[in-house]
Amino acid sequence: MILGVTLLSLCSRTEADEQGLSRRPKQRGEIRIVYVSDANSDAKSVLPDTASAAHLRGYVDMLAASGVDVFAQDIFQKQGVGWFWPEHPDHAHFTGQVDKIPREDGPPIKIAIEQCHRRDMKLLATFRMADRHGGGQQGLIARRTDLWNPDFGDAAMDYTHDELREWVFVLLEEILRRFEVDGFEFTYTRWMHCFPRAKARESHPIMTKFLRRVRKKLDETAEKKGRPLLLGVRVPQTLEECHALGYDVPTWIEERLIDYVAPCDFFYTDFNAKYEEFTALARNSKCMVYPAVHPLLCRGDDVGIMRPENYRAAARNMYAAGADGISQFNYQYHWGRRRSNYPWAASGYPTALAWLRQLRGTDQFDALPRHYLFYPLWSAGSPSGFAKNDRIVLTRKVGSRGEYRFRIAEDLGATSAVAELIVRASQSVREDKLVFAINGSAVSPKNIKTIWHAKGRDAKFGRPLPPHRQFMIPLSSPPAVFGDNVLQATVRSLDSHGKEDILIDELEVTVVPPWRRPAR
Repeated sequence: MILGVTLLSLCSRTEADEQGLSRRPKQRGEIRIVYVSDANSDAKSVLPDTASAAHLRGYVDMLAASGVDVFAQDIFQKQGVGWFWPEHPDHAHFTGQVDKIPREDGPPIKIAIEQCHRRDMKLLATFRMADRHGGGQQGLIARRTDLWNPDFGDAAMDYTHDELREWVFVLLEEILRRFEVDGFEFTYTRWMHCFPRAKARESHPIMTKFLRRVRKKLDETAEKKGRPLLLGVRVPQTLEECHALGYDVPTWIEERLIDYVAPCDFFYTDFNAKYEEFTALARNSKCMVYPAVHPLLCRGDDVGIMRPENYRAAARNMYAAGADGISQFNYQYHWGRRRSNYPWAASGYPTALAWLRQLRGTDQFDALPRHYLFYPLWSAGSPSGFAKNDRIVLTRKVGSRGEYRFRIAEDLGATSAVAELIVRASQSVREDKLVFAINGSAVSPKNIKTIWHAKGRDAKFGRPLPPHRQFMIPLSSPPAVFGDNVLQATVRSLDSHGKEDILIDELEVTVVPPWRRPAR
């Protein structure tokens, strides 16, 4: 006998559930794709063993051909300064693949800037503001342990110290003086904590004062150069996290200190994030919003990686929430075997780069399938300190119920698209029986396919799961709506052999638009 499914009702949905989302989003500005390049991983993956300036230019050309508007290259981290040799005695050089380019050809950052400008792209120098990669620290932060964040040690930077902030600022000044960068991105998501945890909430004025100083310097330099200079920030993907960590994003936007904000998880793409809380702040300003996508799926999955249909789905949700473009982070994982023993093929470069063309917010790719993933990003150990572990927990009691919100920017009723909701109930026993509802409409058992996975899911296929049942539910509108939907699950009956709570923490939605046969 398979798990039973019966009818169940749920309160109806209203148009208010779509507040803040748009079926016909209109992006502002001209930037659509911001590509963040790792300090060394991208270059190590792409440039040949004997690199030259021509090879670096070719890499920039490939980014341009893939639809990138802004090349944000990591320059500063606790291990030092990459892509050029700093003059300031308190900053040390971080050696990477680009250092194989003959020095007489000029600093790699200068080569990249010039080629970006030839290809009508901008280059931003990216600072990892709270970098905590293990060991390897150089410069002032290596010598001055009193400037370390006491919560983490190992040269984690503590911005409560004036001298630490000055150390960062003088590097920015040197870059502005020596190179024709188009601005900077401050990446706060590496590693989230610029302040000790106990002081972070009260440290808003410290970081805001620092950004005011940076903005003033950028504006003064821009006036001399006769062109604008951008300041972007990559921050945790909820305002609650930002507030807790010391980042007063509303004030930064209100005072026009930043030109864009990129809400970003530490490591994964969040299909359910409510980016409209950022776009609502920015809509009446000149600050753009570029939410981030990541290649990897969730904590515990060491083999899964985003595919084009996943990116298209994520971007659709982001644009519906008011995004002006899409940024990415750690994209080099798509070709991980070019530099390490990761499971992702070397052929990912340059093929995966071309997928970025599909994320520019046009309707050009609307006829292609989309695949939404709703996974527990951080079941434990979230770097920001905030759980990202959406789930339904059903106790082993008849009538136990729970809800799961999932967001799809899809008008299923307006097209003849074929859509399906996939639900996995783990820690269940074969004869457990559940019932489901979606947005007030009961799910008919006649339309559901199920399969019992007695051996669970092995790590070679993704995040390991214990024995579980998978439900494949046709999805249409009604009951599905554009925007946030709710799945409700209830225990109907239980197998006497079961001991653990039933856990639903993985949902997926696939959408396949119709194909139109060409007229003859």
